[in-house]
Amino acid sequence: MAKKKKAVTGTAQAGPSIKGHWDGWNAALDDALGKTGWKAGDHDAVQVEFYANVKVVNPGSIVEYAVKLIPPK
Repeated sequence: MAKKKKAVTGTAQAGPSIKGHWDGWNAALDDALGKTGWKAGDHDAVQVEFYANVKVVNPGSIVEYAVKLIPPK
């Protein structure tokens, strides 16, 4: 019986190596993909959620980028 795919979340800490927001989300996506354990190839209808954990000060900042991959049901 095939193993059911589970949702995974990848993260990347904001810092000097992150030059822009997409760098942060790309790093988080790479982290999430590395955690899936999915076989190489196409995976259709995967829901991808991009979000950030923020620190609210004046003006505030992103402290962590995150991407959640949710396989189809």
